Amino acid sequence: MLRELRRGPGAVLVAILAVVGATAAVAVPGPTSSTAAWQDAEWVHGDGAIGTSSFSCGEDVGYTANSSSRFLAGNVAGQDLGAVADLRGLDVTKTGTQGVAVSPATAPEITRTETTAAYGNPLDVGVLGSVAGLDLTGLGTGLPGGSAGAVNQVATSVATGRSVAASGLVSDSGGVLVTDTTPTEALPEPATLDLGQALAGVADLQSISDVGLEVGAVGSSAQLDGCDLLEDEVWGAARTATVTRDYGIASLDLRIDSPLVRSLTSSVDATVRTLDAAIAEQSRDLAGLLTDEVEAWAKVELDGILRIGLVEGTASITAPDLSTVLAPVLRETLTDGVVTVDLASGQVRVDLAHLAGSPGAGLNGLPPNTELVLDDRVVADLSARVGALLDGWTTRVTERVTALLASARVQVQLDVGSVKVLGIQALKLELRLDASLGAVLSGTAQLTVTPRLIGISLLPGVLDALTAQLRDIVNSTVGTLVAVAAPLRAALTSTAASLVAAVSPVLRALPALLSVQVNVQRDTPGARDGRYARTGSYSVTAIRIGVLRAGGGTPLARVDLASSTVGPNLVDLGAPRS
Repeated sequence: MLRELRRGPGAVLVAILAVVGATAAVAVPGPTSSTAAWQDAEWVHGDGAIGTSSFSCGEDVGYTANSSSRFLAGNVAGQDLGAVADLRGLDVTKTGTQGVAVSPATAPEITRTETTAAYGNPLDVGVLGSVAGLDLTGLGTGLPGGSAGAVNQVATSVATGRSVAASGLVSDSGGVLVTDTTPTEALPEPATLDLGQALAGVADLQSISDVGLEVGAVGSSAQLDGCDLLEDEVWGAARTATVTRDYGIASLDLRIDSPLVRSLTSSVDATVRTLDAAIAEQSRDLAGLLTDEVEAWAKVELDGILRIGLVEGTASITAPDLSTVLAPVLRETLTDGVVTVDLASGQVRVDLAHLAGSPGAGLNGLPPNTELVLDDRVVADLSARVGALLDGWTTRVTERVTALLASARVQVQLDVGSVKVLGIQALKLELRLDASLGAVLSGTAQLTVTPRLIGISLLPGVLDALTAQLRDIVNSTVGTLVAVAAPLRAALTSTAASLVAAVSPVLRALPALLSVQVNVQRDTPGARDGRYARTGSYSVTAIRIGVLRAGGGTPLARVDLASSTVGPNLVDLGAPRS
């Protein structure tokens, strides 16, 4: 590069011009992360001389500037997204102080002056809906202030050689509104790309109802100072960057819908209903069972002397409202920060942004053309995470049900009277118990039987035998309730294992079927055509998604979201520019 050239009074540059990107475009990298950056190359003067040796950047207005923004491009299931009228991007060309070319012609102006042409062409998500398996409807809600929509497209071309393009969740001035710190509540719902067709040939989807890749709000912007770029290269001036690019991605999740997720909560619901019914039934029967036992005892031990008469008081089992207490547990969102099991929606989600990105930043701030890597190690880790979340939840639920049951109150306050044949009451037995079900089970709660005697004495051994028999009845009643709850863990464990078995084939299929690149940057070289000099063209796409067919062949989908392109910007080096 000839950077030794210096300007001087009346100097005329007649030799070699150096400008950006004259040799070749940056090659598209493979599956590893890399940085695509435009490179200096040399223009060799061929015919004609340059009519000026100076640039007055910011003042010269003889440039033709180009800018372009497209929120959505590519193809899905054979549908060329570029051919969908409602998905048209935006192209703005400004030629000096005279002409402006805008496509589509119906795009509304943002700013238009003698030197500046700024237009916007936001897409109407309500009209778009689902396009060939790509559902964009979520992008129409929850938008932050300052945006013209989550699918905004803006382009600005200035006669001084400056170009600005932005698409996605961006302001009309071209600022990207998706950052690491944007609150979740200020972001729209994600767009969804259906993966079911791709997975159908490689994974058992019997227990899977839907699989989708969910892309949160995205945005990109590119800026080119064409005059500065040309001056830098001609004169070797040390300046700030003349091409700047930015992008933002709110989230990238794999979503797997399975009825087995809801089966987990259904198992708990069924157990709770059965347990509630059993508690009510045992509570109802407890007084009768205790009375029957006293009668049987009296018939054997006191036959011919006494008979059981009036029974007064209550015997009951009172438990918390299990359905109400357990409801929050059954609506939990289980997560370890990477994998989420949403019990309410019946979904398993994998945060692909977390896997590929940096903590806190997700997919933002990554080098150009970074590709997400999903390999066997990652897939095995994800399956293990699903299993660990479900195992932990199963343990918590069964422990919670056991604790709630153990806290149930068992109360017995019965007075059992006996009468002589002549009708005179001679004996009254007081049965007393007020303790938790857990205490009864552990043996720390005692049922007491206290005799009130009139003219009759009972041997201590006889009374002890009666107390033991009555205690056995209470323990048996409590044990019936425990038996109802006992199968719950086994049922949840079985369902959880089935869910992991259903999710794992989907995860294992992803490395061969899914390609995701972020911060995709592509450059074309500048050129010299006689006395005209052109800068290169510089683009950035927030995210590029490829979905392959099982076994290869034509991809099922390639989707570019939030693409912005600036340049090439043209200048006539032989004509006055201001």
